[in-house]
Amino acid sequence: MINLHIYPALLFTPGNKPNLFQKATEVEASAIIIDLEDSVPTSDKQLARDNTIHYCSKSQSDNTANIIRINHLTSNEGLKDILAITTTKLHIDAVLYPKTESPNDIQQLGKLLAQTYTDIAIIALIETACGTINIHNIVKGSPKKLQALMFGAADYANDLNCDNSIDALSSARSKIVEASAANNLACFDSPYFDFNNEDGLNKELNIVKGMGFNGKAAIHPKQISAIKSSFKPTQEQYEKAEKIVEIYNNSKGKACQYQGEMIDVPVYSKAKQVISIFNKLS
Repeated sequence: MINLHIYPALLFTPGNKPNLFQKATEVEASAIIIDLEDSVPTSDKQLARDNTIHYCSKSQSDNTANIIRINHLTSNEGLKDILAITTTKLHIDAVLYPKTESPNDIQQLGKLLAQTYTDIAIIALIETACGTINIHNIVKGSPKKLQALMFGAADYANDLNCDNSIDALSSARSKIVEASAANNLACFDSPYFDFNNEDGLNKELNIVKGMGFNGKAAIHPKQISAIKSSFKPTQEQYEKAEKIVEIYNNSKGKACQYQGEMIDVPVYSKAKQVISIFNKLS
């Protein structure tokens, strides 16, 4: 199963615009999220499904993962989506599930996917008040296929009738990071929607990285470079991580330390993650 902790830059692409799919690979996005939901008008839903099936039946990249955002399974379009992607096993690394509000959502999706896929991941999109209220129940009660949470800022702000700003939505973001950390899940922030505002994107990246997110979605290819740069460990962090891994591996289970810092399993695991992210983004 894909390790989503080392895939920090996820590019949304509407499923009805297949000419844009390859762009995710060209800009070296960590993953493409082919969207069958909000960005696709009802009249184009079947076209988007057909495009997605065609692309994912052939596309397999070591560097860019394939993620599909389906419609909610309480809708006819969602049922058509899940039927389309489970009828034939495709090159899909993860499914992004919208408006997740209970563990039942992920349990149901997991059972349907298990009929065709053994190693596919699920990302729960948290974008309603019910989602954040139930977030710990969602992560605790979901199957192991749940590997990440993503914040949907626009729908969340609409649900709460509040501003879609970093300050207004800081509480929701903190809940998502907390639930992810408590269950070793990856967590991705919502896209920054003003794709011509590079300064605004960089400011938001600094904030959400500091909060504990390990990646961010994008709505435009030009945002990918900034996102990858923000989440890539520095050379100093990489060299420290390499030293910690070396010391731990050579300790043969004995107590060990690096520059006065005790190296236990969480520190060792974090160091390996830093190395993996650095290598993937280099």
